[in-house]
Amino acid sequence: MDIQISPEFKKQTSKAIFAIGLFILVYILLILIGFLVTIACIAGGVTLIIAKPMFFTLALGIGLASLGVMIIIFLLKFLFKRNKTDLSNFTEVKRSEEPKLFAFIDEIVAETKTNFPKKVFLSTEVNASVFYDSSFWSMFLPIKKNLHIGMGLVNSVTHDELKAILAHEFGHFSQRTMKVGSFVYNVNQIMYNMLYENDSYENLIQKWANVSGYFSIFVAAAVKIIQGIQWILQKMYGIVNKSYMALSREMEFHADEVAANVTGYIPLKTSLLRMDLADKSYNSILQFYENKFSEGWISENIFKEHSYIMNFYAEKQGIAIINQLPEVKSENTNSFNASKLVIKNQWASHPEIEERIAALEKIGIVKPNPNIEPASSLFTDAPETEKKLTQKLFGRVNYPAENIKISFDNFTKEFEADYDRESFNEAFKGYYNQHSPTNFSMENINSSTDTFENLFNDEMANIPRELATAQQDLMILENIKLGHYDINTFDYEGVKHNKSDVNNAINKIEDEIKKLQEKLTFHDQKIYNYFHAIATQKNKTIEFESASKKYLNFDKKFDENFELNNQITEALEFINKETPFEIIRDRFESFRPIENKLKEELKNLINLPVYQNELNSELSKEINEFSNKNLGYFVGKEYKNDQLQELFKMINTFQFLNQRIFFLHKKEWLDIKLQLLT
Repeated sequence: MDIQISPEFKKQTSKAIFAIGLFILVYILLILIGFLVTIACIAGGVTLIIAKPMFFTLALGIGLASLGVMIIIFLLKFLFKRNKTDLSNFTEVKRSEEPKLFAFIDEIVAETKTNFPKKVFLSTEVNASVFYDSSFWSMFLPIKKNLHIGMGLVNSVTHDELKAILAHEFGHFSQRTMKVGSFVYNVNQIMYNMLYENDSYENLIQKWANVSGYFSIFVAAAVKIIQGIQWILQKMYGIVNKSYMALSREMEFHADEVAANVTGYIPLKTSLLRMDLADKSYNSILQFYENKFSEGWISENIFKEHSYIMNFYAEKQGIAIINQLPEVKSENTNSFNASKLVIKNQWASHPEIEERIAALEKIGIVKPNPNIEPASSLFTDAPETEKKLTQKLFGRVNYPAENIKISFDNFTKEFEADYDRESFNEAFKGYYNQHSPTNFSMENINSSTDTFENLFNDEMANIPRELATAQQDLMILENIKLGHYDINTFDYEGVKHNKSDVNNAINKIEDEIKKLQEKLTFHDQKIYNYFHAIATQKNKTIEFESASKKYLNFDKKFDENFELNNQITEALEFINKETPFEIIRDRFESFRPIENKLKEELKNLINLPVYQNELNSELSKEINEFSNKNLGYFVGKEYKNDQLQELFKMINTFQFLNQRIFFLHKKEWLDIKLQLLT
């Protein structure tokens, strides 16, 4: 395998080596100063004790000597730090158990010219990785790596796609040039340790300070000196970390090229495009069972359910199913990203998927006769392995009720029912997902000759997404203007701009937002006129107008409740600050009218007809109990945490109900529109 080193890789490698050299120089200087301070402190302590032996000078002498020792311990503590991988979610698998899988790994190891993993682990995740327990000595000693394969990933790819993914992982270690990245990573970890992983060190010096008041003086001095060292290291960390991230991105491209040489570029490309859908589907399963936690529902095989959800989501998005897997294409992923603003993230460790695919297509290696069998065919008994991993996943959870293992049919029925409850009908093509119309007129309705297909075509359905993206881009540009982003250039509409051009870009995007809003308002009126005309033809005008008014009225109520929530947040802001007792009492007294308004609105929300099918007796009971109590949040000189927690729970409930009931009103209004068409 002949992998060419790109000029950008060489450039980032040189920068990384320079950053490491600069760090080593600064660190050696700090060590020398640290040892000099330590020698001076020990010599000073000994001299003080010899000059006038007594308890006072003994305590001061020992304290002074410990000052230097504490600095040296801080500078050298990373030597004993070991970063261990949490294996609680992993299950080790042996060659005797999975001979076909191990033969498959043998083949990849040979082709990438690396070493066979020390151990192979399985998990439920949609992921694969090569890992090892790292320490300072990892930079100098040969370390055997472990391989982790997630069955969620296996469940989402073909034989050759899994081969490409694992070849990518091994590719990180197969090329000699990649070792620079490993070295930079460990230097990065050293500085991170000295800056942010200081709990055990702080406990140590605190115990030393507690031994004697004399010692605490020198501990305080050591802390000040260490803060100065950390300030220097923070500056160095920024330089090294930035170079590490830039090099890491090039390492990803490099590992992709290794994979492309093993399988051709297509298997890695197709798997990259599918990963977002696979990951979303897996997380949907976890969320589903989290929602059923109180009922004790568990799965027999989450991977069977995972496959079903992947294909379910794919069909909803119009993605073809080929060989039982969604064939996600670039246009499917790009359709949800209409942003015209591009900012290179210098702190990202991985390139964007689009960049990786573009680089793979440029490589252009295609291998004949791809193996499109499911990757699960590499396992002796994939369903049994899946069930064991599922059992381990659910076995780590303590359920409040007896477990109920639900069948696959019951899962699909319940999942689809939940999806329907939480989604707007696909007939609208996502037009209302990010758009809640309020600016249409219910008076002076014009006749309509429009059709449903024209009103909800792909072009119109995309306008709300364009508007939402433009508003997000505007927010980013305003943050650039305020100096919240450390950048010098950005791309807008494919044109590179200097930071000084941000006002021009803001003006341009504000004009675009105004045009999109006007277009939406005009289109919303056309939609209302269309459905009003149908309602009139079917003698259902009163029902349609009533549903429209209910939706618009709660939209206003939603805004009022949102403002009430802001008032609550502002009124309780003092809790997070150091506040005199008298002022705390006065603030809580001033909060009473707002609290009463909260109680009133909570009761109003749970009594709305649209929410009755979702209201549970436990929530109703909690709200009624809270409304009838006169809680004392601060008594004497201390907060009553249990009563504050009850208040905060009700505030969160208020936020949830406001959002949920708005959704239900909107869904009811949209469902009535569709009923008019039947």
